[in-house]
Amino acid sequence: MDTVTQNGELTNTGSILLTKNIRYSALAYPRIRIRNKEELRLLGGHLWAFSNELLDHPKDIEPGSVVTLVRERDGIPIGNGFYHPHSLIAFRLLTRNPEETIDAAFFERRIQDAASRRELLSTRRNAYRIVHGESDLLPGLIVDRFHGVISFQIVSAGFENRKNIIVELIEKIFQPAAIVQKNKSHLRTLEGLAQEESLVLGTDATTGIHDAGGAHFSVDVLNGQKTGFYLDQMENRTAIRNFIPSDARVLDLFTNEGGFAINAALGDASRIIAVDESTLALERLKHNAILNGVEEKISTVQADCFDYVRDIRDEFDLIVVDPPAMAKSKKDIPNARKGYLALNTAAIKRLKPNGVLITCSCSHHIGRDVLLEIVREAGRRAKRTVTLLEARGAGIDHPVLAAMPETEYLKVFFFRIL
Repeated sequence: MDTVTQNGELTNTGSILLTKNIRYSALAYPRIRIRNKEELRLLGGHLWAFSNELLDHPKDIEPGSVVTLVRERDGIPIGNGFYHPHSLIAFRLLTRNPEETIDAAFFERRIQDAASRRELLSTRRNAYRIVHGESDLLPGLIVDRFHGVISFQIVSAGFENRKNIIVELIEKIFQPAAIVQKNKSHLRTLEGLAQEESLVLGTDATTGIHDAGGAHFSVDVLNGQKTGFYLDQMENRTAIRNFIPSDARVLDLFTNEGGFAINAALGDASRIIAVDESTLALERLKHNAILNGVEEKISTVQADCFDYVRDIRDEFDLIVVDPPAMAKSKKDIPNARKGYLALNTAAIKRLKPNGVLITCSCSHHIGRDVLLEIVREAGRRAKRTVTLLEARGAGIDHPVLAAMPETEYLKVFFFRIL
């Protein structure tokens, strides 16, 4: 056992120094040193260390192994986490207590804690995110509930190596009828992980869900988008009803399965045109419209939304612009800006005076200020006055870790167009 001297110096490089005059056992996990001053971001609450910030790059440590990250100058530990020798995100912090063992019991506590933070939300709707990765201190893991079906997505090698543990814990904690792995994400490619989707428990991954406003949706979790359905917009879809005047005409671009369109129909809208390229998504929208008794209000159009909004000449009281992510990396930003500008300019031109534009971006690399700048420029090009009514993001089940701007990705703005 190594010791710390009275003046707080290490007697051996294998020691852990947390506070002075305390005796600690040698580290159980391999140690990786982070360069001087590069640890400041982690000490401020961030959970990642990048490969160029590490002094050590041992190739004999398997991707996803647990290591202890220590400071270069004195060997003081910062915490334990997943290490990946070949990834840009080389270290993902799991705990700041270097004496804490990373095992099934550790993950069970973390998942239980995350679920308990959603208890109030679960009384209002039966579909929500249970684990939101870094924001729930489980970097690289997402777990979503769709009534009796649970889906999970893994984007780090650490959790990929422990996938069986995660499945067992989901079954133990939530006792779902089915569990689906939705492991299709470009982030998995960065970790050297294969793309895969499958039913890992149960025989049927279809279920019915409802939002807090009473809109109902039939969800095929295995074949649905993202982790089965776009849960991050649930509260924003309900909020659309606050902005719909009586007898309104609504255009819902990139409608997917109709979350915004159906909530508009359950509000005061008299006619909704829902546009998407996907035949399957539009068929599911039609089914959901019947489920909610609003099928006569909604017309579907299969088309490229960029072309459609540019070419139409109708006017609307409200338009929703909710495209898929257009900037998955920094190099995509210039083209993404052009795309968002074209969409929003065309949409603003098609709004009646005093109409409402709801515009969204789920691209992390298009920040709030950038999206606001784009809409301001769109208003200038359309020769219309733009007033911001409300700024929103993902729902409360998708929290943002304050020290990690990377955990904030969805921007949703409600504008009045004069």
